[in-house]
Amino acid sequence: EYVQAMVDRISGMKVLILDTETIGIISMVFSQSDILRHEVFLTENFDADSFAQEDKMRHMNAVFLLRPTNKNFLKLAEELKSPRYNEYHIFFTNVVPHTRLEQLACCDEHEVVQQVQEFFADVFAISHDLFSLNLPSTARLTEERSRWTSYEESIFERTVEGLLAVCLSLRMLPAIRYTAASDLTWQLAQRLQLRLKEEQSLFETIEREKRGEQPILLLVDRRNDPVTPLLNQWTYQAMLHELMSMDNNRIDMSNVPNIRPELEMIVMSTAQDPFFEENTLANFGDLGVNIKKYVEEYQKTTKTNAKIESIEEMQRFVDQYPEFRKLSGNVSKHVTVVHELSRLVEANGLLEASQLEQEIACSENRPEHFKAVMEMLKGDRITNMERLRLVLLYALKYEGDSSISQLKKQLIHCSIGEDQVALVDQMLRYAGQHVRSVDLFQNKSLMSWTKAAVARQIQGVENVYTQHKTHLAGVAENLLKGRLKESSYPFETSHRTGSIPSREAKPPRAVIFVIGGATYEEARDIAELNRNAEGGRSIVLGGTTIHNSRSFLTDVAQLNVRAGHG
Repeated sequence: EYVQAMVDRISGMKVLILDTETIGIISMVFSQSDILRHEVFLTENFDADSFAQEDKMRHMNAVFLLRPTNKNFLKLAEELKSPRYNEYHIFFTNVVPHTRLEQLACCDEHEVVQQVQEFFADVFAISHDLFSLNLPSTARLTEERSRWTSYEESIFERTVEGLLAVCLSLRMLPAIRYTAASDLTWQLAQRLQLRLKEEQSLFETIEREKRGEQPILLLVDRRNDPVTPLLNQWTYQAMLHELMSMDNNRIDMSNVPNIRPELEMIVMSTAQDPFFEENTLANFGDLGVNIKKYVEEYQKTTKTNAKIESIEEMQRFVDQYPEFRKLSGNVSKHVTVVHELSRLVEANGLLEASQLEQEIACSENRPEHFKAVMEMLKGDRITNMERLRLVLLYALKYEGDSSISQLKKQLIHCSIGEDQVALVDQMLRYAGQHVRSVDLFQNKSLMSWTKAAVARQIQGVENVYTQHKTHLAGVAENLLKGRLKESSYPFETSHRTGSIPSREAKPPRAVIFVIGGATYEEARDIAELNRNAEGGRSIVLGGTTIHNSRSFLTDVAQLNVRAGHG
């Protein structure tokens, strides 16, 4: 909405000028063809070295959408001294300090600037209830603040500014709650509360929501649940990210065997793809059925009658009918992607590995689990990534047990590098029991384990891969019901104005932000909660990034780098 309002208000031929971050922010919600429909004839990258050498285009009006960074203000000042465009319409994605506006006004000697506005669009919107800040490396924020470098300070500030923009774009002045056991969430809560106070005037128009209930912004720490990012996934969006890695809704398919050129880079966006929107949370079994229906619907409209029973036959159908590819790029894209997911599941032995992962995460039986993990490590059905993943889950579950060292020796025996095996100890330092404030593996007693086993039998075998429910799902449910313990998730009070809501108050809306990165499995659980929430209550989930297992391990390994030099 912001973007449409921005370009539609300005008449005539336009050039849209973005920086590296706003290119990503825009691409999440707008395709290139969408932009062209709004009389935008050219898109330029403000950060490109070539930008300063571009020819003058006095017949074009320039629309700038930039983050309010020092670098961008300096470049804008230079640009305005020697303007290349007819008019300048400048939009910033966040709050701009008054002194900066005065400096810009001084540089506008040619009076080409028509408007300067703040549009609060400073996060990467993945869907209407999920956002990211695209900060993949935040593990070092968990160290003592005295050890932070300028990089840690900058990503901390970027997180604060991103959350400020979220509050403004959602038009909510929230009460902030943080995780008592996490010093990092407390620091973030304090800094954000201060920013809300500094920008109080912007919130004056935002009326208190009905019945006086205040929205909540809850800050949680990834270290409270290191299990979720390690698990294999079985719903469409989460599988795509886990097995093929999504970056700003884009997937690089160039390494897929026999891929056609037009599918080497694809976009998977709920805003631009109705089939993806409908099937984002579909489990892999249902997805195959839905894809088959999708192809059959297309066959009806085009009167082709090739018999299609399996994913392989669908892929052959797509390859044999070039006109099908042309007419239905979207169907063809999904068929190819699901075919590749099936290949990866088979090639990497993910069904066997995932079943054991779920057992470790959801039930208590150390001798059986040790035996099963050791057998799988010695077998040849799974990849080294799966071997490492199983040992990491086992180590988190049975931390302190002597059997962990036997499994680590077996990993080395499987030719897994020592730096990767070191991740087992690193993970326990990063998110072991001494850090976590919750009992992450709640099936401790024999009674609860038996109940879980009975529930699984009733649910049937298709759910054996999705038994695990994220820790965040329980936190979110308690928050919506006014049951979240204040001793575990206190309110930030140091810079507050006004009263604090009571713990029992049911917030009309909430934002839950995971510093250290959220996951698509958590997004699935939040979407489910929103679907069943009473009285229009809803939660938006955000994270410094959206992790898959590889990005999570890469981030945790950053701590090792520092330790190695220290």
